[in-house]
Amino acid sequence: MINSMTGFGSSEVEGEGGRIRVELRSVNSRFCDIQMRRSPNLHEFEAAIRERLQSRITRGKITATIDWEEDLDGGKLPQLDEEVVRRYVQELERLGDLYGLVGKADLNLLVGLAGVFKTEAVKIEPEEGEKLIMRAVDLALDDFEQMRTAEGQTLRLDMEQRVGKIEKNLQRIEALAGQVREQTRLRLREKIEALLAPGEVGEERLAMEVSLIAERSDITEEIVRFNSHNAQFLGALEKGGEVGRRLNFLLQEMHREANTISSKTPDADIVHLVVEIKEEVERLREQVQNLA
Repeated sequence: MINSMTGFGSSEVEGEGGRIRVELRSVNSRFCDIQMRRSPNLHEFEAAIRERLQSRITRGKITATIDWEEDLDGGKLPQLDEEVVRRYVQELERLGDLYGLVGKADLNLLVGLAGVFKTEAVKIEPEEGEKLIMRAVDLALDDFEQMRTAEGQTLRLDMEQRVGKIEKNLQRIEALAGQVREQTRLRLREKIEALLAPGEVGEERLAMEVSLIAERSDITEEIVRFNSHNAQFLGALEKGGEVGRRLNFLLQEMHREANTISSKTPDADIVHLVVEIKEEVERLREQVQNLA
């Protein structure tokens, strides 16, 4: 099974200490690059979260957004933070002195300011907190991997179809090659006979030289190797796993064989078919870059 590098996954888990929300997004990258956006209260868990992500993701630029909304202790009344109130009053008085403003801080104003009253969050042990967070991370990873697998299957089908087009063109080239080989022999024979005086070279020697020259333009070996690369490419797709490097190598060899075929034959129909093959090879190369 092969996976795409692009994907999305999310989860939301509630526990005694609050609610954890996890969102994972990925785009293409040669390596595993994890960028984390987290709530400040998750600082002590960041290393463990990163380790869990890296254990299941090998390639891609990953953006992990993790929020922890802590439950407030509903059993306790809010408490006045006297130090915060004192600082607010001092700053408001200073504001009046600086700009000549008249008035005093009253109760209605102060109770609406942030931090005047504080409510403690529910205390949660680090071990319990990590379990809750990892559960949310694992669920998001499951969702994330499911999408990457579905995208990977779509990529696989597309690449198999493109290899099929290449194979059909190779069959057409192979059929044309036999005709071209015989035409090449005839043209060479005519040219050589036109340059030599009658009887200057024996018929047997002439036939041998013409055959040797014609064989240099034979593309049978290139077609056999190309078909072998196609079979290995499809086999790697079926096997799955981390196949990106192998597929890239095979595509490089396919491109090399295509160039050799076009350079060894003067036939316009074959050259046109080779151009179509090279176009499909380039499209395959683009798709392989999307594989994890």
